[in-house]
Amino acid sequence: MKALVYQGPGEISLEEVENPSPAADEVLLQVDAAGVCGTDRHIVAGELGVRPGTVPGHEIAGTVVELGSRVEGWQTGERVASFGQVTCGTCPACIAGQSNRCRQPAVLGMARQGGFAEQIALPARCLIRLPDTIPSSIGAIASDAIATPLHALWTVGGLRAGETVVVIGAGGLGLHAVGLARLAGAACVVAVDPFEPARKAALAAGADATLDPASEDDPVRALRRLARGATLALECVGRSDTVELGLAALSPGGRLVVVGVGSDRPQLPPLARFIGTELSVLGSFGSTPAEIATVLDLIERNHLDVSQSVQREVSLDDAAAIFSEPSGPARTVILPRD
Repeated sequence: MKALVYQGPGEISLEEVENPSPAADEVLLQVDAAGVCGTDRHIVAGELGVRPGTVPGHEIAGTVVELGSRVEGWQTGERVASFGQVTCGTCPACIAGQSNRCRQPAVLGMARQGGFAEQIALPARCLIRLPDTIPSSIGAIASDAIATPLHALWTVGGLRAGETVVVIGAGGLGLHAVGLARLAGAACVVAVDPFEPARKAALAAGADATLDPASEDDPVRALRRLARGATLALECVGRSDTVELGLAALSPGGRLVVVGVGSDRPQLPPLARFIGTELSVLGSFGSTPAEIATVLDLIERNHLDVSQSVQREVSLDDAAAIFSEPSGPARTVILPRD
């Protein structure tokens, strides 16, 4: 079969690789769509230490074409979305339904072959049924680009109706965070991004205002003026300056949820302010299969607008070129069957 294979820093190419064969507890999927996440771009850039020879891609929708000998409850021909990592299923987090906190995960496209291929074999427990009304491209990105900010805002951040929300980084995660904040009843949503197309997309997604921090002499003051007492901030970038900006924007009792992944070490405000104003800093990683199912249900019932979620679709033959191009605010999706 054909697959996009990471060859080393800055290099990814279309190759012929061996077809996967499902183990007893696995299913074989025909990959119908695979979203290109910012993490995939970091992999191809050589920034995450992924082994050359790996097929990236963790946002996957497909069709079941073969069942392992011990698989029950699934049939060939069913359309599915996939959880983005293979978890152990036995640790306390997995047993509690918090599989995003598994202590022994194998992330698709990093520790295990991913979805930028014509087929992939996955444990049946990774699968979530994809309603017939949802296109494969949307089903693929729902597992990360939409479910991740849902987990961050609703589960970790505890977003309540009437709150003022700041979203820092209006890319794939941030744009959906704007829509999800609106859906949860946020009274005001402010999006922060130096990229003009991202700010325009955030306004179209429902943001009340946007901020270009690079154009401001004092970004903190400008954000405080726009947000007027933010109670919840979501950081989707993964840099110390954006984490610190999110903290600075909060009113007393506010919460900052950090989704962006990076190696920076941001500083807390002076302890007198941090403690005296009861600020909270929370980490948020991925989502759970149950939350992915929730996202798919919201989309199926037209509660969540995903009309602008996919920027473009490309064939597997043409996909290698996208990693040398700048990314846009919405997702690019690879369609291996084209």
